[in-house]
Amino acid sequence: MSRLPAALIALLVALPAAATAQDLWLSNARLIDGRPGTAVRSVNLRVSDGRIAEITAAADRPGAIDLRGAFLMPGFIDLHTHIEDPASARRALSSGVTTTRVLGDNYLKGMATRDLVRKGRVAGPQMLVSGGHVRPQLGESFVLSYPQFGQYLEAPLTGPDQVAEVVRAVIDRGADVIKVGASERAGLARTDPRRQELSHDELRAAVAEAAKNGLYVAAHAHDRQGANAAVRAGVRSIEHGTYVDDETLALMRKQGTFFVPTLAIMSPLGDPRGDAADDIALQLRTLHMMRPLRDAVRKARALGVTVAVGTDSSYGDRDDYGRVRPAHEIQELIGCGYTPIEAITAATYDAARVLGIEGRTGSVAVGLEADLLVVDRDPRVDPTTLFEPLLVVSDGKIALDRVALR
Repeated sequence: MSRLPAALIALLVALPAAATAQDLWLSNARLIDGRPGTAVRSVNLRVSDGRIAEITAAADRPGAIDLRGAFLMPGFIDLHTHIEDPASARRALSSGVTTTRVLGDNYLKGMATRDLVRKGRVAGPQMLVSGGHVRPQLGESFVLSYPQFGQYLEAPLTGPDQVAEVVRAVIDRGADVIKVGASERAGLARTDPRRQELSHDELRAAVAEAAKNGLYVAAHAHDRQGANAAVRAGVRSIEHGTYVDDETLALMRKQGTFFVPTLAIMSPLGDPRGDAADDIALQLRTLHMMRPLRDAVRKARALGVTVAVGTDSSYGDRDDYGRVRPAHEIQELIGCGYTPIEAITAATYDAARVLGIEGRTGSVAVGLEADLLVVDRDPRVDPTTLFEPLLVVSDGKIALDRVALR
């Protein structure tokens, strides 16, 4: 039996895998790969079986989608959303969001939407869902989703054992992440975001229970004490962090805790627009909270705390809280001193790190999932281009294509 010469074998091994009929080629793109400090370069990119198979120097290629110098980057990862229906999932995807973390989940609608997306029944981003919000006042939507906890319609959830029991139930239902309440909500006039909710011991019980199942904990925390207790308890991320102090920021830097400030939803963009007394109270609260939150983000950047993008958006079409997009948050970060590339990294690679999936997505590299976004102008110069994607690719499939309109 004849053998191939060693030199020919070496050549065949070095050649890229053969393209298939299903491969997607993008040509003449300017690549922003999502990783910090990487230079922009002109490339062709091949997608095969849902993954990035090849990145080569830019050149004309028959059959490719010719991007003609448009900017190619990773799809956005929105770390804090409230997507609860297929239409909202589709809106997120068309905004360039290819992965999202849903924190909350009324009546488990987010979890049901996630499952429809995973089965290919609904177009949407990859969704990691919390399956509820673990806090002292669980609320009606939580108890109706987990009726075994009917006693908490009247009585508060208290103590590490009770918290651990609820966390176990959420995990058993299929949660991808655990959301805990370290402070009260800002979006209700009857609650005060400066008031702590779960104690350090209760938060630690939630973290320990999640860790048994390989899951991370995200802490809703506006107030100083609650945020500090959550960080000491070992949560993965602080959500909002409006009144976080220097001591807690330093601890976050030491422990590698991530900061998801949701700046845009706290800006006038997220202000309630009604005339009711509650809406007026919330408008005044927003005006009060924006300065300390922006200051906290500036301090976090100076200390080296990793800040990542979350919108707190529902991506709905019937409320003000549905209008925020990652591009809004990127603009807010730039206003806090981030460079455009740093802000884009916060919405891509660093956001993937929060979820622990940077080995799958969040940047543009051979072998990673083909979650891609194309915009027509240079976002380093004009970040407003991020509001209107030309092309969105999710898991190697084209979800939005406006390239011919360019």
